[in-house]
Amino acid sequence: MNQESVSGRVIEELGLVEVNLRREFPWRKAVHSKRQIKEDVRPIYWANRFKSYLSRTAEWDEYPNGRWGYSQSPAFGELTDYHIFLHQKKLKPAVLRKKWGEELKTEDDVSKIFVDFLTGKIDNLPWIDFPIAPETNSILSELLQLNQSGFWTINSQPRVNGASSNDPAVGWGGSGGVVYQKAYLEFFASPQNLEYFLQVINSFGIRFNYQAVNKAGDYKSNFNSAIALTWGVFPGKQIIQPTVADPVSFQIWKDEAFCLWTTKWGSIYPKGSDSRNVIQNIINSYYLVNVVDNDFINGNIFDIFEKIKLKKESIPN
Repeated sequence: MNQESVSGRVIEELGLVEVNLRREFPWRKAVHSKRQIKEDVRPIYWANRFKSYLSRTAEWDEYPNGRWGYSQSPAFGELTDYHIFLHQKKLKPAVLRKKWGEELKTEDDVSKIFVDFLTGKIDNLPWIDFPIAPETNSILSELLQLNQSGFWTINSQPRVNGASSNDPAVGWGGSGGVVYQKAYLEFFASPQNLEYFLQVINSFGIRFNYQAVNKAGDYKSNFNSAIALTWGVFPGKQIIQPTVADPVSFQIWKDEAFCLWTTKWGSIYPKGSDSRNVIQNIINSYYLVNVVDNDFINGNIFDIFEKIKLKKESIPN
């Protein structure tokens, strides 16, 4: 409790003062001596559920340092209800229905909940423990359009090409540095939307890397090793790359992501209800997808979805 980051966080969450803590990394660093000294790389998938990631990797003997290595799935530990509801008060179903829909009749009703989160009408989703990050504001209008069209985003970051490490939205690592990041999106998509996505993304050649997987394990991808998503250049240091997309970790995250549909959202509705059936259909048929835009200089990751929109509009009714 005598560390600045901890004390500042406590004061901030009590609402006593607004604290502008300088980020050492793009993700929230653990208050744990062993991790603090050694850990400087994480997969992006748990960015909005960092407490679950910390718990599921707490028993690691070594933490990634410098570069992300190959992490076998058992190293993450078994997924339990403890990880799903970690450090969260388990609210009554009636309270959660006010946030995530009193009744879901169609998947359009689900789209509305994702849009409500992005517009600030609700403060969290099963996959996102806190309101949107400041960097999200630069792509907020595009995210709104994406969610309205049935691509439900649960993680994202805009491209950054040489921003100051002191930038209030995307900066990290202390003064005197320059930071970069590739644009990244993670979302749930119906089988039909995934088909459009795959048709379009392949037309861009090597510019994009993607992964898609459903609950049953049907996996589609065009890469098989870790990709650096953020990196920083600082005086007197090697290049730091603290955030990656990693195929092995994605398979572990997939199980947690689909479990959250069931345990945190579907469970708030009575068995056999239309709402419960809508959620169950999503669990059984939808894909979890992520995509990386390798053009961090001039790219626009939303080019994919503009092409999808044009493709849909060209199909006769």
